[in-house]
Amino acid sequence: MTVTPHRHLASKHDLDSLNAELPIRHVATRAGALPSWPIFALIVGFPVWWALGAVPVMSPVLAVVMIFYLLNAKNLMMFPGIAPWFMFLLWVGATVIGVQGAGDLIGYGMRVSDLILAGVCMVYVSNAGFSLSKNRVVNYLVVIWLAMVVLGFLALLIPDVRLKTPVGMLLSESITSNELVRNLVMPPLAEVQQPWGAPEPFVRPAAPFPYANSWGAAFAVLVPVVLSRIATLTSRKRSILLGMVLVFSFIPAVATSNRGMFVGLMVALAYALMRHVGLGHWKVAVLTVIGTTTMTLVLVASGAVSGILGRQEFSDSTGGRMALYLKTWEQSLQAPLLGHGSPRIDPTIGVSLGSQGFLWTLMFCYGFVGLFLFLYFFVGAVIRTRRVSTMPDVWLHAALISGISLIPFYGLSVLQLSVLSIVFALLLRQRYVGTND
Repeated sequence: MTVTPHRHLASKHDLDSLNAELPIRHVATRAGALPSWPIFALIVGFPVWWALGAVPVMSPVLAVVMIFYLLNAKNLMMFPGIAPWFMFLLWVGATVIGVQGAGDLIGYGMRVSDLILAGVCMVYVSNAGFSLSKNRVVNYLVVIWLAMVVLGFLALLIPDVRLKTPVGMLLSESITSNELVRNLVMPPLAEVQQPWGAPEPFVRPAAPFPYANSWGAAFAVLVPVVLSRIATLTSRKRSILLGMVLVFSFIPAVATSNRGMFVGLMVALAYALMRHVGLGHWKVAVLTVIGTTTMTLVLVASGAVSGILGRQEFSDSTGGRMALYLKTWEQSLQAPLLGHGSPRIDPTIGVSLGSQGFLWTLMFCYGFVGLFLFLYFFVGAVIRTRRVSTMPDVWLHAALISGISLIPFYGLSVLQLSVLSIVFALLLRQRYVGTND
């Protein structure tokens, strides 16, 4: 069918009058003229930022860029469910009064910039209807997952390599002597650990993150996104290929020895299975059960599970974490409202309180009010987008569920926070604007 263009174009005044009466879905679509490249640079470009040692500056740079575009756009919408995040940010800003010393202030600024970027991404993606379709954004997320897997295998092959980045070479030794800064600007491919008594070192893939736990947290959040993409592929060959990559991705995933990662994955799979059954998606429910069962049997039979558990024989991370959590709780009670602003080293256990798990970071750094505001936003996000009904959207919603299940165990750095905020924005846009594949 051939579409003939109109001979008479409406005037600008007529168009403005019409837009004033458009429903929310059309207004949001017009505001979607925002360019896609900032989100592309954040997600697909993340390995490049990592290789340059520029991850610490990525958040403020991209946040400023997206804010610039948002301020110059028209008909922007603040969708219901996003405002609580900015309430949380206001509270986090007030907690700066508890920060002690220049070093802690720098760390505080880095964490806050990550939180700001996550909020800006929510507003940006939810309004970028034209340039950032759901399929395009999901493709971006699949690409960063693939990059993680490739770097994970590379870490297993050459675990002792540490990058010499342009940013790292510009900084003085007094700055890079800090372990966190060094791992950010001169990142290792893997954490190589050999606890006392261990017969051989444990090689735990970390790239493109400073630590293996960050790799595991990102993997747990992104696997449901990958399953969402598989559900939308029309080519059987591509579906099988991506499925095979997903299976092999568990080789570096298992090597990280991240038990919390498997908790997040199992929570996401259990939730998705329940939803698929409830929606009558029997085929995908059966495939989920078969795939999960098969993978579990393979992990057990291959010795992967015993290897993860065997690491605990030489490293009592569980007992150490429990002691740290108890100490963090006790110290948080001393500053219940505004918290301490940033993690602080405890000389009795030699670890920074508020550094092992995002829940504990929120509690210690931003007080119980900050923790409540974060949970209020996150739980609200899950509830507000719970009525998804398609197979791909159920898997995207499972990514949010996985993310919230991880916060007692792992920190959420810039990429994990950005992924969760972007997935939420996609589902929120789906609810209030409609399908935009």
